[in-house]
Amino acid sequence: MHTILLAFDIGTSGLKASLVDENLNILRNVTTTYPTHHLPGGGCEQDAADWWMSAVRAMMMLRELVPEYVKQVQAVGVSGHMLGCLPMDRDGQALRPAMIHADTRALKQSNRLRAEFGREYFYNITGNVLSPTTTLCKALWLKEEQPEIYAKTERFLQAKDYLVYRLCGNMDSTDLSDASHGMLMNLETREYDREMFRNVGLDMEKFPQLHTGCEIAGRLTEEAACHLGLRAGIPVSVGGGDGACANIGAGAAEPGTFYLSLGTTAWIAGPMEKPFIDPQSRVFHIYTLDGHGCNVFGTAQCAGRSISWAQELFEITSLRSFDSLAEQVEPGAGGLIYLPYLEGERSPVFDALAQGVFFGMNSMHKREHFTRAVLEGVACGLSQILDTFREREQIDTLRIIGGGAKSRLWKQIIADVCNVKLLEVSTFSDSATSLGAAAAAGVGIGLFKSLPEAVRHISLSGTVEPSENAEELYGLTKKRYAMLYPALKEAFHTRA
Repeated sequence: MHTILLAFDIGTSGLKASLVDENLNILRNVTTTYPTHHLPGGGCEQDAADWWMSAVRAMMMLRELVPEYVKQVQAVGVSGHMLGCLPMDRDGQALRPAMIHADTRALKQSNRLRAEFGREYFYNITGNVLSPTTTLCKALWLKEEQPEIYAKTERFLQAKDYLVYRLCGNMDSTDLSDASHGMLMNLETREYDREMFRNVGLDMEKFPQLHTGCEIAGRLTEEAACHLGLRAGIPVSVGGGDGACANIGAGAAEPGTFYLSLGTTAWIAGPMEKPFIDPQSRVFHIYTLDGHGCNVFGTAQCAGRSISWAQELFEITSLRSFDSLAEQVEPGAGGLIYLPYLEGERSPVFDALAQGVFFGMNSMHKREHFTRAVLEGVACGLSQILDTFREREQIDTLRIIGGGAKSRLWKQIIADVCNVKLLEVSTFSDSATSLGAAAAAGVGIGLFKSLPEAVRHISLSGTVEPSENAEELYGLTKKRYAMLYPALKEAFHTRA
């Protein structure tokens, strides 16, 4: 008889429902989709009701596929995309669609706060860089642009908080990961920063109580149980943002364990006992699910996106062909350097105006040189992130998950450029967040004593060692790469 955990993961394009056993094996999962609405001026919204109806549809599918497992569900864990802003009234109704992470309409508010207080003021409190996408700025935008909605707002919720409310009726719950990433929380006190709220002009009372993601928010109501085909009374955990949950799914639950998620966007992250308040603001922070430390993140905006862009540009039919071409060229790509800033960059350069660059082209370069340069350029960006982390502590190994980890060549390039041993994790890239949500729920009901105990069930499937002559192979490439952004920054910022 299994102990079954049900995990809901609210993604950008759809909701995934996963049934997970006591060994963190995914027994079955299904995904349902919903629309995102793009509006003039950078608006990007989703209807909260779509998240709930997607959960209902997903459970209908699971009941048809594996009814025996659905009957055994012992706890529900929840994760969701972060940096949202959903105003709820006192009757538990959404006052408008949710502004999701990609919404940038709060640019005016972000610029004004930066001009008035300085970017360092917010970074030193929250560990994150002030931008229009933060929950802090979005809530301020609502106050100024839609004051009637702000006045009626009883609570501002994140995506996963709304689902928790629909599951157990608790509208006064959020977790440390979402609050920290949304720039609402003081990293040192682990509480909302009252002075900061007062300075920016927001009502702190409109935000829900802070908990760790492993706590139990409530129990499944009769109404929710009826809609989902589950029994009433099942414990529902507070849950966490997708970034915090992905850490657990990658097996990074204790300080000193770091991982690389190599997808369309890539990031290096891991828990540290104390925040890493970087004077240059090169890293950002998301509190851990259990509240025992801070996950420190560095993000490369266009990692796999650079590959797909180059694949289309050079009319390369498959990723295997892409690697085959790149493998024909010696390390260093014949002096060709690629800056992967196709959509700006986030770490260690935080610059929305940075642009992609091929540097050092000559008539001898062919298509294969460009493919190799793209792989090496992304690796150089990741190396800069890792070197920033290494200013704080020694990192010799890095777990790796994500679609990019399927490329043997790219993994070797990353290991060489970053001078790090890669540990291949068995977790499928699209399941890491769900496993984290399930693990948090498992801790909440006592199935696991802690998250570090839970992740012992996440196994490694292989290793990639850096080459002995890695510095010789890529030292010059890394040096020239590091020179390019400072040299080109003024040009990036000179626009019509």
